[in-house]
Order: sequence, then C-alpha cells, then structure tokens
Amino acid sequence: MSEEVAGQKETIVPGLLFITAIAIVAYIIGSMYPIIGGAISGILIGIIINHFFGTKAKFLPGIDFTMKKLLKVGIVLLGFSFSFADIIAVGKSSIIIVMISVISGLTFTYYIGRLFGLKGNTALLIGSGTAICGATAIVTLSPVIKAKEEELTYAVNTIFAFNVLAILTFPFIATALGMSDYHFGIWAGAAIHDTSSVVAAGYAYSDEAGGVSVVVKLARTLMLIPLVIAVAIYQSMKAKEAGSIEGEGRVNILSVFPYFILYFVGVALFNTFVSLPTVIPDTAVSISKFLIVMVMVSVGLKTDIRKIRQVGYKPLIVGLIASVLISLISLTLIKWMV
Repeated sequence: MSEEVAGQKETIVPGLLFITAIAIVAYIIGSMYPIIGGAISGILIGIIINHFFGTKAKFLPGIDFTMKKLLKVGIVLLGFSFSFADIIAVGKSSIIIVMISVISGLTFTYYIGRLFGLKGNTALLIGSGTAICGATAIVTLSPVIKAKEEELTYAVNTIFAFNVLAILTFPFIATALGMSDYHFGIWAGAAIHDTSSVVAAGYAYSDEAGGVSVVVKLARTLMLIPLVIAVAIYQSMKAKEAGSIEGEGRVNILSVFPYFILYFVGVALFNTFVSLPTVIPDTAVSISKFLIVMVMVSVGLKTDIRKIRQVGYKPLIVGLIASVLISLISLTLIKWMV
C-alpha cells in the first residue's frame, strides 16, 4: 500500500512543479499590475501554453490534484481573511444594500443566462462572480457544483472583462454624479466584482472611499458562505434523488457534502473570536492566494480555446447585463438608504 501511495505522489510531482513555476510568474505579474491580478494572469498564461505548445500527459495528474485538492486547501485558508466583527463598522444600511444587491444580482444573472441559452453551470458561475466576489466566488463554487473547466474559464474571463471596465468607469461616473467619498466607497464595494478591482477603483477616488469600499466588499464576500452551503445542500439532495430514481440505492448526503466549506466557516469564526499574531493570518491568506493562482494556471492548462470560441458572445452579454444591473441596483439603494 505504501509503495502504491508513493507512486501516486511521484506522478503528481512533475505537474506540481510545472504549475508552481508558472504560478510564480503569474503572481509576480499580478503584483506588478493589480488591475490584471495573479489569478487572471495564471489562467491566461496556462491557456497560451496549452494552445501553442499543448499540455504534456505527465503534467495531468498534478493538474488534477491542484484543481481538486489544493483548491480546497486554498479556500479553507482564505477564511483567515474574514472577520465578522469588521462588518459592523459599515452600518446596517450598507449590509442591507449588500444583501439586496447580491440576492438580486444572483437571481437576475441566472435567469438572464438561461434566457440567452447558456448551458450547464456557466450562468450560475457568472452570477456568483458578478454578485459576490469575482473569481474567488467562481473558483469556490465550481467544485461544489462540479463545473467543467471551460465553464470556469468562461465565467472568470467574463468577470475579468467587466472588472477592468468598472475600474476605468466608476470613478468618472461618481465624479459626474457628485458622489461623496463615503457613498462611492459603498458603491464600489457593493458593485465591483473582484477585491483587487474594488481596491483599485476605491483608492483611485480617494483614501476614504478606498477604506469604506474594502469593508463593504468584505461584507459582500461573506455572502459567499451561505450561498455555497445552500448550493452544497441542494446538490446533495439532488444526488440523493437521482440515486433513488435510477435504482442505485440510497445516496449518503454526508458522503457528497463538501466538508471543506465547513472548515472554511470554522476558520473564519476562529479568526473572528481568537486574537492571533498578525503574521499567522497574513501568511495563511498569502498561501491561499498563491494556491488559487495555481488552480487558475491548472484551469488554463486544461482549457481548449477552440471550445471557448464555440460559446461566442453570449457570456459577455450576460456579464454586461448583470454588471449594469447590480451597479444600478446598488446605486439606487445608496440614494434611498444612506
């Protein structure tokens, strides 16, 4: 048994080393150009390598291991970036704005995606990325719903396109509307997708707006927890029903439930109520971000760009409509409630 396990570990080593090398490059690019970010850089480099050179078979075990195992480790470690206590600082009205924006954004995006004929999990992934926290939400939700690599790629690339658009347009729109720093901070945190893009747009407006936007974004990101748990329970129940109908016997919900989400919640709660030396959560979050970059590299290395071309313009249209909707909804709520 030990020899077999050792053999399995050896098979993933070439792929892990290859992915790590690419991820280091992507991480550096993301640090130099925050607008792009390490995750997007990773998936783009992976796609380029796979398209022009192909992905060798010896790398595939390491790629699969990264996407299935290291992804979950990265998500759990991400819990150290959450503190439920920080949310109180943004006020009740901001939390209500975030909740309404997230729920409406998810709902509208999902049904708009279906209306445009998006198949599989693409609509749900774009909806989660648009409504909650961009690529992080997409990457977190994808193993729960067993999304395909191309679905993950469509969603991440769609979110990336509108992250860049938001960074370029939000400050100008806010200036034209005469928004205060506080109001813009809430709007950026509630409407822009990825955290890096929220920070870029917020601090481009002012330091005060940047600070507010980060806290609001944290509140919005926390919505990822109930969403993923709800989806996981739904998937477990659906698997149970399918097993019963197909005569395969009972399906144990506990055996298919993604326990890493519970670990994630546990880490977030621990980080909230236990005072840790700053170096511990900072290190954990840094490792988490790098693991997520590795996951995105793996997705890119398994992505066939020809399949993306087959999808066409529909995901971009859905992403555009979703981005505009959540921006207008959150902006309207700010004017009414703050």
